[in-house]
Amino acid sequence: MDEKNIIRKCAACSALKPRSELIKITLNKSCGEVRVMPGSDFFGRSVYLCRNIDCVNAAFKKNKIFRILKIKIQETLEEKIRAVLEK
Repeated sequence: MDEKNIIRKCAACSALKPRSELIKITLNKSCGEVRVMPGSDFFGRSVYLCRNIDCVNAAFKKNKIFRILKIKIQETLEEKIRAVLEK
């Protein structure tokens, strides 16, 4: 399957976009590690956000990322996502 044709929904604004245009945040349940923009070898529960600051702020304001991933709030996760936005 062509990666450009894979559509995902932003957790903050519910916009449908190609996966390549979104930030992927994945939780590996076996080790409890959360990664932002993981490679294809990292599997687990995932959440997607648009690559804009408004969606990131909305997702953290409503704790959507933590609810979808079913984890406790992590202060460092927001910093990791903002670092990806700045690239």
